[in-house]
Amino acid sequence: MKNLIGKIFKTKKDVIYISVILLLLIAVSVLSVLLATGHKEDGGILQYYNEKCAAFELENANFAKGQIVFIGDSITDGYVLGDYYSDLGLSVYNRGIGGDSTGGVLKRLDLSVVDIRPSKVVLMIGINDINGGVSDSVLIKNYGEILEKIKRELPKTEVYCMSILPVNTELESYGVDIPKTLERVKKNNIEIKRLAEEYGYCFVDIFEDFLDSEGHLKSELSIDGIHLNANGYRLWTEKLKPYLG
Repeated sequence: MKNLIGKIFKTKKDVIYISVILLLLIAVSVLSVLLATGHKEDGGILQYYNEKCAAFELENANFAKGQIVFIGDSITDGYVLGDYYSDLGLSVYNRGIGGDSTGGVLKRLDLSVVDIRPSKVVLMIGINDINGGVSDSVLIKNYGEILEKIKRELPKTEVYCMSILPVNTELESYGVDIPKTLERVKKNNIEIKRLAEEYGYCFVDIFEDFLDSEGHLKSELSIDGIHLNANGYRLWTEKLKPYLG
């Protein structure tokens, strides 16, 4: 048994990530009912979102301006940023919320980003729109409005638009159509790149880096076909960090 556990959890960080992701999966279970406006107005569904937003509001009073903000869904929410970016000379704040969508990010953008006036923003969002019934046109419309608001409110802030990551066949157990999802991810990444260039921001494409030989998310980088493990976060860091440094 000890050897088996050792094979599954190779580092203490793996154990931490698994624990975090298990909690996040509770929030992610609502993604099938997410709407373009962010979230369905139903008490249980909104609880995690509201709790996180309330925590952000409390944090804002103590956070320094001009730092780095990561914003997104559960993939960002589970990113233990302090383990990877403590050497940048700037504080790195995590504004990910498990189960969030482009509409949810747009709704909370003032609270999560604008109010603390960061010098850099890392944005990864969209997979929950794709898996939650939001059309591609609405996804891109919301994404464009996010960038428009940042450009208007924070004209000097650098924005790094991350490509949406691939998924793999483990997600089939959630009822996800893998080929259709991957096709939509690729299509939306093209549009996100276009938007980033339109607004003068940087598109950081890591989609290909996470692919296996079958064109799916590498299983060694994920715990469930969508969420990243420690290896996945290390790879994301490796690809992104030179831009932030």
